[in-house]
Amino acid sequence: MADIGSFRGKLQNLLTKVEKDKTHYLSKGYPEAQVRIDFLNPLFEALGWDIENKAHKPPHERRGR
Repeated sequence: MADIGSFRGKLQNLLTKVEKDKTHYLSKGYPEAQVRIDFLNPLFEALGWDIENKAHKPPHERRGR
């Protein structure tokens, strides 16, 4: 897991991003799939997860952090 200070900073950046364009993100024109790219992946990365498998681990080694 990432250190708490780093996580808080990244989380605050995501919250600021939402607040800045809240109307857009809540509109019907904002695709659900884009939520993952813009917010969910960065959130999990901030938690220290290897979302894109940058470590190149095979599937059987990716479980159980």
